[in-house]
Amino acid sequence: MAQYGKPRNYGFNTAVGEGVAENRNAIRAAIDADQVITAGAVVRLRLLEPMQVARYVLPTNTVVFGVAGIEGQRLSITVKSIESGGNIIPVQLTAHDTDGQPGLNIPTSLEHEAAKEAVASVGSSGISSISVTHNAGQQAAMDLVRGAMSAGSQYLNAKMREVKINLKAGYQLLLISKE
Repeated sequence: MAQYGKPRNYGFNTAVGEGVAENRNAIRAAIDADQVITAGAVVRLRLLEPMQVARYVLPTNTVVFGVAGIEGQRLSITVKSIESGGNIIPVQLTAHDTDGQPGLNIPTSLEHEAAKEAVASVGSSGISSISVTHNAGQQAAMDLVRGAMSAGSQYLNAKMREVKINLKAGYQLLLISKE
């Protein structure tokens, strides 16, 4: 009876002492605030866990900034440096979505893209055929008007084709070092 009160192990493997240190290659982060992003824009991110870079330890909720790029249906975000305590720390971090793929998934609807292209093409082709003049002065004035309308049309055309992405605050992602 006395031996039932003693600690015993019937062949089960149990954790003893301190746990094994995890050797992970990703840091959890999130979009810091609602943002409208275009290619080349700065994206504001917030660390969801502490991160060590060289001899610096960045605490949870540290804000970091990356540059956005659009590649197909993915939004790439690259972080090249982080400011901490007055120091600029060079890094090589890329954002990965929670599906493990590089960049954030940004599906666009075919209907939305077709509508943008249609509006943009109307702007670029609707003004080019005005040419009713009687003398050289009127011809010069019409050329100036046509040039101004063409430049305005090209600007609107480019703005209509520009891809804008709405990023919601709290959207989680993974930052992975290229090293």
